[in-house]
Amino acid sequence: MQRPAAVLVALGTLLLASGCGSSGTAPPPAVAAPPQAEELAWNERTPETGPGLVFRVHRFAVTEHGWEADVEVENRSEIPWILGEDPVAVSQSFGLMLFATGELGEVEQRSDASDLPGLRPAQKFVPALAPRLAPDASWRGTISAPGKLAANRYVRVVFGPLVAVGKPPKGVPARFVWITDHTYRLRS
Repeated sequence: MQRPAAVLVALGTLLLASGCGSSGTAPPPAVAAPPQAEELAWNERTPETGPGLVFRVHRFAVTEHGWEADVEVENRSEIPWILGEDPVAVSQSFGLMLFATGELGEVEQRSDASDLPGLRPAQKFVPALAPRLAPDASWRGTISAPGKLAANRYVRVVFGPLVAVGKPPKGVPARFVWITDHTYRLRS
């Protein structure tokens, strides 16, 4: 399925809108999700065909003290991409978002309304996040952070910011944050 351009979130929109929602409806009371783990085979790419970037989530877990995800970014384009050169940008864009539903339409609607949920930023990267991804290179590691996650919410992994060094492939913004199409529902 071709991802609508609205879901390729512009970096500025993500940073300015995250956590500043004004939907006006109070979420239901949250109960912390207990420890749980799931092997995943999420494999997403932009654009859908041709040169571009591939985002993978291999595993996700809620631990006694927080969460962790085994993730990967692969550069199948002809240009390098800046990935982890700016620690401040990375700390504001790599991590998780929790949604009420698993529907991609919720992400699109909330992105269009500048009402994305707050980012649960990754605080640890093992191994360290690659500063840049050369053509045909990839980075795989575990991102994690302390803190509880609400049960019965849908987790989406957030990758970014990614900044093109040169002309990006057709259909890919020169600077963006990727929010996964796939979701994991946190059990109670």
